Amino acid sequence: MKTGVTRRVWLPALLMASVSATALADNSALTLPVSQDWNNNGLITAANDWSGVPGFIGYRGDGLAAGTGADAQTIVADGTGTPVNVNANQTTPNSFTTGGVTEFQLTNSTVALAGSGTAKAPFLLLNLNTTGRETIHVAYTVRDLETGADNAAQQVALQYRVGNSGDFTNIASAYIADATTTGTPAGPDITRDITLPAAANNQSLV
Repeated sequence: MKTGVTRRVWLPALLMASVSATALADNSALTLPVSQDWNNNGLITAANDWSGVPGFIGYRGDGLAAGTGADAQTIVADGTGTPVNVNANQTTPNSFTTGGVTEFQLTNSTVALAGSGTAKAPFLLLNLNTTGRETIHVAYTVRDLETGADNAAQQVALQYRVGNSGDFTNIASAYIADATTTGTPAGPDITRDITLPAAANNQSLV
């Protein structure tokens, strides 16, 4: 999955995407079925190190968007040349202001995405082996973690590709135009359950 947002939203259960070889990450293509629970705080323990989370890598997305407010559905370029990124072991979504991908150790721990002047379109990628599989479902939950007054519209997009190079393909039915709310409590959750296009069926790497 490839996602770009500018306010911190969480993604506690993610399935799908593609990724290329990168240091400090486990790039193995996972065999379906796959699920990811971020409540294990031992998965990510150091900055920019995804080696404890098989298949997943976060990227900072530097330069992928021309500026603020770009349509996330149009940001399809391969961003795996941007820095591998995760701000590890954070606990305060309202006051932690560093852009990129962040692990928050909360009552319900998660990873989150927030854009910035440097991290134009941070995203997560997941390597899957779909050999022998078809009608592949991708299910995930998105929620605004911040509880302050900031209410900039924050987009979330789901994209895929076959192989480990080239542009991604956006899945329009998954698009979330604004995942944010204001005030306390944060939320509500926004869920997606998407069937990937047939091109993702029976592939060694998606």
